This record gives sequence, structure tokens and C-alpha cells, in this order.
Amino acid sequence: MVYNDLKRIEAMLDPESYTLAVQLLPRLLGFIYFFAIGAFIFQIRGLIGSNGILPVTDYLNMVHRHYRQKGFFYVPSLFWIHSSNAALLGLTIAGTALSVFLMAGYYVPLMLLLLYIIYLSIVSVGQNFLSFGWEGFLLEVTVHAFLLSLTIVPNMMVWISVNLLLFRFHFQAGAVKLQSRDPSWRNLTAIAFHYESQPLPNTIAWYIYKLPQWFHKLSTFLMFAVELAVPFGIFGTEEIRFAVFCAFAGLQFFIWATGNFSFLNHLTAIFCVILLSNSYLSFLMNPPPLVLSSLWLEGGLSLAGGILAILQILRLGSYYLPNRFLERLFSSLSPFYLVNRYGIFAVMTTTRFEIVIEGSEDGHSWEEYLFYYKPSEITRRPRRISPYQPRLDWQVWFLPFASYYSERWFQSFLYHLLKGTPDVLKLLRHNPFPQDPPKIYKGFNVCL
Repeated sequence: MVYNDLKRIEAMLDPESYTLAVQLLPRLLGFIYFFAIGAFIFQIRGLIGSNGILPVTDYLNMVHRHYRQKGFFYVPSLFWIHSSNAALLGLTIAGTALSVFLMAGYYVPLMLLLLYIIYLSIVSVGQNFLSFGWEGFLLEVTVHAFLLSLTIVPNMMVWISVNLLLFRFHFQAGAVKLQSRDPSWRNLTAIAFHYESQPLPNTIAWYIYKLPQWFHKLSTFLMFAVELAVPFGIFGTEEIRFAVFCAFAGLQFFIWATGNFSFLNHLTAIFCVILLSNSYLSFLMNPPPLVLSSLWLEGGLSLAGGILAILQILRLGSYYLPNRFLERLFSSLSPFYLVNRYGIFAVMTTTRFEIVIEGSEDGHSWEEYLFYYKPSEITRRPRRISPYQPRLDWQVWFLPFASYYSERWFQSFLYHLLKGTPDVLKLLRHNPFPQDPPKIYKGFNVCL
């Protein structure tokens, strides 16, 4: 029965019909890595450099004291070898250059492997600044893209796992919103709040926010339809898969148009390319000649793809039927981001708080520190910056949800403001004390 089920899935997905998508996916991932890694050229020293907010050397020393020789398996990173500012910047520049080679199609499997290692090295030591879901999603997609790139025709088990990942990513995104029992999701008003309460809104979000309530409820309903019902079409015919691609891409375009979520929307839309058969991509390029792969390679790929496919199913099932053994298994795999848990904005924030940081020389006259993209001045128009992500601006959005004193990174950030650390000050748009740092500071909430 299992054999018959696999043959039925193979007939529907038909890997031979998706050779163009498999060739196109890595090149498009190069575009994502260009922004994902390249953005750190301007930020990495101030965030995790030797004079940054959360120095990577201090973090690795702490991990080593706790785990001793096993530290690498909990924090897999090349920065165990060297973690100076030169090493941080050098690896970042190298990753950016490799992303250009990947976009050009040079040595695709090697480029994917090296970019996975480099980005994993950065994410593993990024601490608070690289704790977003799209980091793991990019790494997991890269693992699958690497396996796909080793053959002209996708290996069947790898191909099944790739499609399961796309299904799980979308289905869990909708499921977590309902399972949270958040009333704003259940009464379809959540998106109306989202436009103003999201971390870094843009100008279009301001206009969409003004639309009537029925529009927001309809948008929420359609989003649930795309995330919960449409994913089942992934396992349908070529025509159905094309319709699924249009629905997924349309949803990502709308989210991108009204928000700034780093490279998440671009990555998701690019990953959806696997839904397009050769008949839909033949206008871009000719299908490559079919070449039989060696039995050893196919056997190895079948084993790797089968393991990943099983992990996809277990990960999806464990979310609804928690199991201690599986949780320990996924916890042991989590440092390498091979099978991640997905779902964003399970609970919608319905009010917006902005953190304002000011400094003073005398305690009477106060000057505000201004961020590049975080909303602050009411006279400044919100910007569109996606797929670029200003990590500090994003992190400040989370501050009102916890005690400032429990956020070590924020205490360190304030310390560097008082110290006048150049690498940290470069992360800000305006430093009101360019000559000498202030004597005192204060921070407070503004509810908008």
C-alpha cells in the first residue's frame, strides 16, 4: 500500500516535468543571500563585533564555559576559529560575493553548500538580532536546494520533501493563528490592527489601514483560505499547482506591499517556483537534456530525502500531538535548522508602543536618538526597505513586550550610547551628541 501511495504521488508531482524550476531556484536563492548576508556588511560590527552590542567573542566564551568541547554542536559557526571584526566582515563579504556567483549559475552545488555554512555561522552567533523565523526558513530551503542541484531530474524522495516543506510552511502559518485562540484572528479583525502595529510599517500600509472594516475582514478570510486550504493543491496536477503558485505569490505580494518583513516575502515567492512545471517556464530557457545519475548518488539522495520527508511529517504532526521524544529530536537538530517550526503573528498586537531614547548633558535639556527606519517622528514618512532588514530597528519593536531590565542587549545598547561607541552609533540615523556622549539618558514608551 505504501508503495502504491508513493507511485501515486510520483505520478502527480512528476519530477521530470520540473527540471527548469530546479535550475531556476538556486539562482533566485542567490538573490536572497545577496540581501541576507550583504546587509551585515553595514551592521555586523555594531551588532556583534568586538565593540558591538552583543560581542560574538563573549558569546562563544560563554558557550564554551557551559558546554566545553560540545559547544560547536550547539553553536555551529566558523567564528569558533576566529571572531575578530576582520573575520566577521571578511566572511560577510565572502558570502555576498558567493551569492553573486550563485545568481550567475557557477558551481551551484558548491555555492549552495558554502552559503549554507556561512549563513549558519552568522545566524548561530547572532543572538537576539538573528532570531527570526526567516533565517531558519532560508537555511532549510538551501539544504533542499542543494540536494536538488545534484541531479538534473529531481530525486523523488527529495522532491517529496521539498513539496512537504512548502505545504508545512503555509499550513502552519494559518494553523497557529487559529490555535492561539486570539479573538482578533477569530473575528477576522486582526489584519486591521496589523497595518499600524507591525514592526516597520510603510506608506502603503497607512493608506490600506484607512479602508473600511469589511475590506480588512475579507482580506483576513482570504489569507486563511490561502494558508489553510490552498496548500493541499500542492499535491495536485500541473494546472492546480500553477493556481496554487498564483495564490501563494499573490499573498506574498500583498504582504510585501504593506509591510517590511526582511526577505521573507521574496524568499517565499521564490520557493514557490517549484510549483511551476516546464510548460510554464519554457519561455525563459530550454529544458536541460536528461542525464541518468549514478545509482550511488540516487541511493544517497533517496536516503537523505526520505529522512527529511519523514522529519517534515513528524514535525507537522508533533505540533498537534506533542511528543517528548520528538521534541528532544527536533531540539538536537535545531542548531542546524534542518526542520524548523513555522508560524508568525500567532497573537496579533492591537496597540502600538514606540520606544523613545533621549540623552542629556544636564538633566534638563533632552535630545532624541533617531533610528534609520523605526517610526519616531510623526512628520517623517515611513519607508519601504524590504528585503533589507535593519536588525537594531527591528529588535527595538519587541521592547514593550518585556521588562527593559531583562533585555541584556538593550542594556548593552544604552551603555554604548553613554560610552559613544562608534560602531554602535553608526546603526543610528542621528546622534544628537556627535562630539561627546551624554552624561545621562532616559527611555520611555509612546503609545500611538
